[in-house]
Amino acid sequence: MRHDKLVTATPGERVIDAVRKMYENNVGSVLVVSREGRLVGIFTERDLVKVVAEGVPLDTRLDKVMSRDLIVAHGDEPIALAGSKMVERWIRHMPVVDSEGRPVGIISIRDVLRSLLSSSTFP
Repeated sequence: MRHDKLVTATPGERVIDAVRKMYENNVGSVLVVSREGRLVGIFTERDLVKVVAEGVPLDTRLDKVMSRDLIVAHGDEPIALAGSKMVERWIRHMPVVDSEGRPVGIISIRDVLRSLLSSSTFP
């Protein structure tokens, strides 16, 4: 799980702002948080591809195009369980939230692969 690359935006920010944040931070997603700091959505590279393919203007607000059906992990959850959820749902980025729904990290499919490779049970 990464804490250092936790990139966030607000629902009112524009797509182009999120894209800029993703590029500047070399990440594949931006977590969308409310004023209270709770996770309300995620905007990923896949969402960007959809926006571009559908001709949605880049000045569109994130709350109009972000993914809202969130699959999240909790801080005490084993990475193998998070990885299973990611594979089941075909997602590459999973936010990690605290008990109040505030993002505390993010797990990428690369994190899951890294964990598998470092595991002594991996063939």
